[in-house]
Amino acid sequence: MAIYDSSFLDVSYGYRPGRGAHDSLKAVNHIIMQKKVNWIIDADIKGFFDNIDHIWIGKFLGHRIIDLNFKRLIYRFFKAGVMKENILRESVKGTPQGGIISPVLANIYLHYVLDLWFEVVEKKKVYGYSEHIRYADDFIIGVQHELEAKRIFNVLTERLEKFGLTLSKEKTRIIEFGRFAAGNQKKKGRRKPETCDFLGFTHYCTTTHDGRFMVQTRTSQKKMKKAFKTIHAFFKTARVRNHPKDIWPTIKQKLEGHYNYYGVSGNIEGLKFYYQKVRRYTFYWFSRKSQKKRWNWEEFLRYESRYPLPKPKLTYAIYNTW
Repeated sequence: MAIYDSSFLDVSYGYRPGRGAHDSLKAVNHIIMQKKVNWIIDADIKGFFDNIDHIWIGKFLGHRIIDLNFKRLIYRFFKAGVMKENILRESVKGTPQGGIISPVLANIYLHYVLDLWFEVVEKKKVYGYSEHIRYADDFIIGVQHELEAKRIFNVLTERLEKFGLTLSKEKTRIIEFGRFAAGNQKKKGRRKPETCDFLGFTHYCTTTHDGRFMVQTRTSQKKMKKAFKTIHAFFKTARVRNHPKDIWPTIKQKLEGHYNYYGVSGNIEGLKFYYQKVRRYTFYWFSRKSQKKRWNWEEFLRYESRYPLPKPKLTYAIYNTW
């Protein structure tokens, strides 16, 4: 599917060579900090991969692919079905999540349904600044004026429904967000502006030490809870391994993996919180599992000093990088 990548727009970041989640986070930070964004449409497509229309994706593929044999292979992928409880269920729409070409097909689908439509058609109708940033099926739209944000939200809903997609009513919303949000919310008697979640991070309005506006980023509560559940599940499956040396390398890998994704500018406190929680989980587990005697905190610290766990570190800069 390399023939499609050159056609995708710069606002698309997911599942593309040389473009990742951190790049899309940097782009979001840029349009809010440097452009005239005062409102954000925080959008969530309900069950996107399960609702891709086979007829429409076939038409989109036909724009660039004329090889009938190749298209036939893709259609077989659509119709392969899903095995549930030893019963094969035929697929009438959607693509299998986890399928090797599902991410590429998702990009192609939203390239035509969302990206081209917004850039070529909708932007011409917008009074003021507007921009959207998309990573796979997750996207946000930054708009200058409230009335335009509400109008875009309505036409976006209609646009997606035309192609079999629906915005989640619970997760999609329009929020005031930007350099004037804090002052406007204060005038309305509210303590602070709403926050926006995107790609596992919560974005919120704040100021620098000298009073200048900035957008700050932290790990979202939902993703933090999920990370702790993953660690807890890991220790439960490690019941048969009693000695620290058996699972210590895995703990270190999990910490490094967390830092590599969530270690973006401004999120050091979130990393420290995760680090301390993992240490507490580790101590609690080994204090229970020791067969000869229970570990106390001093013994744990002595072991940790010999085999230190990786400390929190920032791995990606999303501020002032343009």
